[in-house]
Amino acid sequence: MPREEHRTQSSRLARGGILLELLLAIAIFAATAMFVLSAMRSALDGMRRAELRARAADLAATRLVELDAGLVSIGDLGDEAPERAAAEPPPAGDAELVVDLEIVDSPDGDATIVRATVRDLASPERSVVTVRERVVDGFRPRIREPQR
Repeated sequence: MPREEHRTQSSRLARGGILLELLLAIAIFAATAMFVLSAMRSALDGMRRAELRARAADLAATRLVELDAGLVSIGDLGDEAPERAAAEPPPAGDAELVVDLEIVDSPDGDATIVRATVRDLASPERSVVTVRERVVDGFRPRIREPQR
């Protein structure tokens, strides 16, 4: 009889060992899956930020090219109102990018710099995504009187 009791006890230990191995394998699989999903989420966020920066750079370059082509008058840059930016159709995607153009005097005073600042209105801070500048020779901005 002691021999049968020993077999039963050893088979229980064997089953307990298999259960322990199975639980350990599931825990290792879950930890690995969490690591892989975290890495994928990080990579996708990085790709989204890179795409946003690329779109913002293209948008700023487009506005500066419009200025070069004469589609936007440099004398009217100071009058550009936020309503105009809101009237433009938002780009595809989850980001709502807006370009602000401003005139800045160059340090040497011979030229004028036009600065295009792209902001993401979808972010809570309305963060600046990119800033591009272009030098415009031979332009002196007129002084605007405040409206009464």
